Amino acid sequence: MDLLRKKRVFFTLLLLGGLLVILMFRLGYIQFVRVNQEVLETGRTMREMSVLQREQGIILDPGRGQFLDRHHKSLTGQMVYVPVLFPLPDRITEEQKSEILEMADILNINPDTLWTKWNALTSPEWWTLASGEPRILTSREVEAIQAKSVGVIKALPYMKRYIDSENGRQWLGYLAELPEKTAKSRLHQEVRDPFNVKSGAGGLERTLEPLLKGLGPTIVSSMVDGHKQPLNGTLGARVIAPHNPKYPLNVETTIDLVLQEQIEKITKEAGVAEGAVVVLDAKNADVVAMVSRPFYQPQQISLEKNEWANQALKAAVPGSIFKIITAAAALEQGVVHPQEKFHCTGHYGKYGLSCWKTEGHGTLTFAEGFAKSCNITFAEVASRLSSKQIADAAESLGLGRTVGFEKDHYLGQDHFVLFDHEEKGRIFNNKESIQLNDEGTRIQTAIGQRDVQVTPLQAANLMVTLLHGGKVQSPRIVSHIHYADGSLLTEIPQKRLIDKNVPSIQQSTARKLLEFMDKVVEEGTGQTLKEASWHLAGKSGTAQVIQNKGKRNHQWFIGYGPGESPEYAVAVLIKNVSPSSEHKATSIFKQVMDLLAKTHSKL
Repeated sequence: MDLLRKKRVFFTLLLLGGLLVILMFRLGYIQFVRVNQEVLETGRTMREMSVLQREQGIILDPGRGQFLDRHHKSLTGQMVYVPVLFPLPDRITEEQKSEILEMADILNINPDTLWTKWNALTSPEWWTLASGEPRILTSREVEAIQAKSVGVIKALPYMKRYIDSENGRQWLGYLAELPEKTAKSRLHQEVRDPFNVKSGAGGLERTLEPLLKGLGPTIVSSMVDGHKQPLNGTLGARVIAPHNPKYPLNVETTIDLVLQEQIEKITKEAGVAEGAVVVLDAKNADVVAMVSRPFYQPQQISLEKNEWANQALKAAVPGSIFKIITAAAALEQGVVHPQEKFHCTGHYGKYGLSCWKTEGHGTLTFAEGFAKSCNITFAEVASRLSSKQIADAAESLGLGRTVGFEKDHYLGQDHFVLFDHEEKGRIFNNKESIQLNDEGTRIQTAIGQRDVQVTPLQAANLMVTLLHGGKVQSPRIVSHIHYADGSLLTEIPQKRLIDKNVPSIQQSTARKLLEFMDKVVEEGTGQTLKEASWHLAGKSGTAQVIQNKGKRNHQWFIGYGPGESPEYAVAVLIKNVSPSSEHKATSIFKQVMDLLAKTHSKL
């Protein structure tokens, strides 16, 4: 019996030992796979990764992809030099201290403040400004720091992502700390710094985040012991970067940076507090410039305060520019002829509707009513239409839906979009409103009031659509994405918005609407544009809105030029201005078109 018991104990121990060996092998395999996955993700060697586990550091370059304009000018990413302070050794002589504090004179910093900061360091840090941004060194300061050869401070290259001044490029977006999107790599966690580890939180930074995040950061670090305390001296100071010639990627936008900057200046000098200007290439609807007011500083955006907004993609009451849609519906349905005559006394007699010209326009044709933006003429025409016919015409011309480039299952994303937070706008409040077909609602909608909302991007794209015979284009703001070595990753294709359930308007209708817009400049509300460098055409609009219980106006002008051979389509929106204000939108439209004409003549 004893022998049998001993055998049982022996085999039990043997089994337990075998299970322990298998468990140890499995744990080792998991660790091996994890480490190798880190190597694949970051492009770093296993030796570098083992060293980084014993280091603390800051990120000089997050390895994020960069943006370029259509002429390959940088929109992000400027290499500058910043001062990086390393922890002081445990023992330091008075002579060494004196030499170190000479840096205070070079950096123009109070010596006591600098010394206090240095003594508190346990890991490398850069000297920051009140804004939290690293202090940028001048070339003279860089030379002075390098000449001193003080080991506990170095002038190191830092990738500054955005310009310091405010601008109207909200389409570019901004970065923010998004806990749900932080890198899964444990390597990143070891060197995480709240100022640097950020993801795209708005604009192209957000929509292209999977492509932009790169392979990992460039880190300046110092060796730490097992308790993450700095080792004596500064021998451990080092810079480590991923090694992959393909990354980070470069995103080529359709933006012309020079034009963008000049249009930003125009809106600033005009005193535009809120609004947008959109310039599209008339040939393909590419975004050449997109300015949003008020301006923003991407490095200072607070995610919690929800400060970021691209006014070019936000829907607003359109006013009389919507008469283009009403005219399209009327011509398509054959309920009016361009030469049919109407009589405007200044009042419609129902629904409290009046014309902007209080004494009335008198007798005028439908084409003249369009050029002079007569509300009474359009009320009469709208009474002949149904709500559905107006809604269908709007949708057929790209309103009431997003128009920016988007595609399912593209570039590794289930649903790829370029324009972040692009709003659809609306024609009627809901489907029930269309079915009810209330005449009062329909007439107010026909002149661009009531529940109608349109984005500046949709308005500019409406011009391009008419220039293309009624075929709705889908604007791009990105054309190509390149690897770091210059080779092409992908081209974002040009496309039209095709929906079998939404038929296009007839080409003859599109041509007639373009003729109407030419009359706006020749004899209507846009006559001041006859002094422009190009022959222009378009439509003005003034929408009545309520803000903070007070009456305000949205001013619009949308159009194209030159009339003979259109190159650009432009939409201008100025929001929430005093009802007594002059129509600045028309003036800004002229300035933008004159700028485009001057630029085009140099090509």
